[in-house]
Amino acid sequence: MRELMRTVRRSALASGLALLTTLAPAAFAQETATPEATTALLDWSREIWTAAQTGKSAPAIDLLERLPPQTEEAGVGDLALAVERYKGNIAKRESDRAQRIEEVKADLEKHADENELLKALKSAIEWHTLATDKSEVLHSPKVQLLVDQAVSDAKAAEEKGAWLDAHALYNHLNVLFEEQRTYEADLRRLSQRLLMLRLYTPERLYQMRNVQRLAEGEEALPPYNKIGEDWHEKLAGITEQMLTRSMGNASVSHVDRVPMSKMLVGAYRAVRTMATTDDLSDAFPGLADAPARETFVRFTDERIAAIQEKPNEEWDYGDLIESYKALRNLNSATVKIAPEALIHEFTNGGFGELDDFSAVIWPDEMEQFSRTTEGTFKGVGVQITLNEALEIKVVTPLEGTPAARAGIRAGDLIRKVDGDSTLGMSLNQAVERITGPAGTPVTVTIEREGVEEPIDFTLTRAEIPIYSVKGWRRVGAKETQWDWYVDRPNQIGYARITQFNTNTTQEMRAALNSMTESGLKGLILDMRGNPGGLLSEAVGISSLFIPDGIIVTQEDNQGAVREKQTAVKGPRIPEIPVVVLINGGSASASEIVAGALQDYRKAVLVGDRSFGKGSVQNVFVLGPKAAFKLTTQYYRLPGREGQPGRLIHKRPDSTQWGIDPDVEVEVLPKQFGEAFQLRQDADIVEFDDAGNLVENADRPDPSRLITEGLDPQLETGLLLIQSQVVPAMIGARAEAR
Repeated sequence: MRELMRTVRRSALASGLALLTTLAPAAFAQETATPEATTALLDWSREIWTAAQTGKSAPAIDLLERLPPQTEEAGVGDLALAVERYKGNIAKRESDRAQRIEEVKADLEKHADENELLKALKSAIEWHTLATDKSEVLHSPKVQLLVDQAVSDAKAAEEKGAWLDAHALYNHLNVLFEEQRTYEADLRRLSQRLLMLRLYTPERLYQMRNVQRLAEGEEALPPYNKIGEDWHEKLAGITEQMLTRSMGNASVSHVDRVPMSKMLVGAYRAVRTMATTDDLSDAFPGLADAPARETFVRFTDERIAAIQEKPNEEWDYGDLIESYKALRNLNSATVKIAPEALIHEFTNGGFGELDDFSAVIWPDEMEQFSRTTEGTFKGVGVQITLNEALEIKVVTPLEGTPAARAGIRAGDLIRKVDGDSTLGMSLNQAVERITGPAGTPVTVTIEREGVEEPIDFTLTRAEIPIYSVKGWRRVGAKETQWDWYVDRPNQIGYARITQFNTNTTQEMRAALNSMTESGLKGLILDMRGNPGGLLSEAVGISSLFIPDGIIVTQEDNQGAVREKQTAVKGPRIPEIPVVVLINGGSASASEIVAGALQDYRKAVLVGDRSFGKGSVQNVFVLGPKAAFKLTTQYYRLPGREGQPGRLIHKRPDSTQWGIDPDVEVEVLPKQFGEAFQLRQDADIVEFDDAGNLVENADRPDPSRLITEGLDPQLETGLLLIQSQVVPAMIGARAEAR
């Protein structure tokens, strides 16, 4: 303990010095470093990179924390300060961890004694997240008692129709036992109930949330706003053919060939859940008829039992048609759920048995689905959020867009859209109202601090480009104007890829060109929180680093290769040290890029294990208004040195999935929250009434992520590259002499 305290005090001093010099370069104090000192430093540098590239996380970090004793003679200057700062920040993280664990354990006990189950579960989750031994938490007698009580209360809440309470409990239980998937089915069922309420009786759900807020001592919600919430409009155009074509195709084309019998069980369970969600009777009065509902529910139970009694019997397309026809006829005679709603829930239930990424894209979802892979969307160019008062607030206008040109500012409150009040609107409602076809007008009424009267802005919607590559520090009004250097003196670049859309490779190539023209010597590629996107762009980004060879293959459930993507010809990044940052939010295309660079030893991966979404979804059209996406193949990485490549996907029976970093670095929950907020605030720029950039002295400096130890993954990645760049510069000087 005394040694730890001495380390903390030394590191704190070093951190203070580093704050003065921030990320300054090595200060080559001695022009004539001895050959022995230079050799020791270069050996240290090579050992670190070798350990990192071969996945020896602990040795790599250990080496990072201790420069060779001869380094003072090599004139490493601020590299030594960076190492000391790093050691201090890591020591502080561990001290904070230990302190917070004791606090949450005390909180857990207090909340459990006061029967505040949700708060106690939150404490248990945080303890589990902080703990280095996760099983110790789950097997703790206090946690086991808490879980038993939570399960009992969740069941009771569901039985009496307290859907929000039951969902909250199962959601917390599922987070705590995510790896074991113990409460996945329960959470899915309650989520189905809430999604149905959100679609069919949104005002009732709104009222339930308001009651819950008041019970928790929070302010009441604003009055409910029903604009755009009519389920008849959302489900208009749904047909039985959409059901039969989508489920029929899925049963034979899904990568895991999920049998039709399993899909039918899921479909019947979904309509059973619908029939037993009492609050839906506001939309479907027949559900309030107890005898009719009992007949309907009994029928679904009997059909489920009949299917499950013959697990080895093959059910096919004909059984699908017969099953839905029988349900439709009984529905007409009993609860009389609207046909389009019955089709919607039956089909969703069937697809729910496949995987998390196969789904029908219903008529009301088509436009939003199209936006997810396009490089543009149609709107006015504002990022919006709900503030604490549940008002629609402008986070920032985007440069060059109708909103920015008109003079809309960050912090403005949108009070009306085309004369309709936004009071009580959800964020999705507001987005749907503001966006629309390019060339069409929309009027937004703004309330601005310091201005007495509301301001009307009539804007013409346009195609708004979506930029997916960001740099270290925003330096101009344009979305492409960034300082690309996290450590400019040592020429270490930084690029964040937030998603993979049609322009990502082009944007990344432009960023790299800018960096290489100014002497790029190392690069951090940050793909944390990147949900993925287009495969073609993942191949394009990988090809900037990999000169030739397979990037990824696509194989069916028999292991047969159906497609393969290879590196495309074009400009490459220079042979420099590269670190890729990943975490549990890195999925799909970002996992392909990270895994390929890891397999070809083109980068060292730092962070946490990635999400595990390595599957291929094909989109099939269901007429002009709908479609369905179906998982048909899995991605396999190229492999290393003749070894078979890895499957990325987290399958139901998986014990291994995703991409494991070479150097694992943990971020505590508090650090993550503070780092996320700082990064978001640092990226936001302000415009004046003419749409020109306004320098904001309050905008935070992103360097605090490193100097204050808020982002240990980024700090580790930077120090890894500095451990390569600085010794190489010293070695080059020695050779020149």
